[in-house]
Amino acid sequence: MLHKQLKKRSTNLRKGIEVDFFLCLLLLLAILLTACAPAVTLIPTPTPPTLTLTPQVLRVVCPPSLAPTMMALGSAYRQVDPTTQVIVVKRADPLAARALAEGDADLAALTWVPPEYTGEAWTTPFARDGLAIVVHPQNGLPGLTMIQLQRLFQGQVEDWATWGGLPGAAEIISREEGSGAYAFFQAHAMRETRVTLTALLAPSTEAVLQAVGDEPLAVGYLSTAWVDGRVRPLAIEGVPPTPETINNGLYPLTRDLHVMSMEEPQGAARDFIQWLLSPAGEEILTAQRFQVPPQ
Repeated sequence: MLHKQLKKRSTNLRKGIEVDFFLCLLLLLAILLTACAPAVTLIPTPTPPTLTLTPQVLRVVCPPSLAPTMMALGSAYRQVDPTTQVIVVKRADPLAARALAEGDADLAALTWVPPEYTGEAWTTPFARDGLAIVVHPQNGLPGLTMIQLQRLFQGQVEDWATWGGLPGAAEIISREEGSGAYAFFQAHAMRETRVTLTALLAPSTEAVLQAVGDEPLAVGYLSTAWVDGRVRPLAIEGVPPTPETINNGLYPLTRDLHVMSMEEPQGAARDFIQWLLSPAGEEILTAQRFQVPPQ
């Protein structure tokens, strides 16, 4: 009986060893197959290329007095149309018109359109401005008539006191002949007469502000949009250069600002002008202290 039990136990043990050996053999074989198999390389999912659009450039040439406004307009327009970048180039009005005619610009924004381009180029007004006659804040001169303005800039006034101003000879500040402000002042204020040769010539609007603001006896002219506390604008023919009088054309030295193209604008230039004349463009012009008269 004991012999049979030992024999049975021996048989079971042998079978267990055989099973364990078989399992170990399978495990070893699996390890060998894994080691011999080629490594699996994961291929990343390709990322679609990012399309970068190069914006088209719209070159706008304008006098320095309009440059800050045109830059503000260009920056705002880029938010509306990211495909168009407005580049502003500073040139005096006659040089700006010439640059446009020679193909160096796509549009010109002008305070004064040279006569040779009237009827030859496409223009449209986009805002209204006034040419302010400015004196030092200490000068109590109440205002001028057009005749007095001519006499003053001809150098015929030897003492401001005779007109109610400070005692002393007036110091005339004028713009250089190439500027649009000078051309407008000559055509609409001086007319057949000329600015005195003793006038000091200011190369920019800021230079006029500086010169008149530093000299109590000085007088000059500049855009009403640039008038600040350094100077005091005079009434002309009893009309002060206020937004209302300029907007309605009542101020004698009111002028329109024009955008000009050598032919009717198309494409990006046309789109920009349409936006410029829209309420969005008008809002920026008003913020820059220019007037937008009702259509």
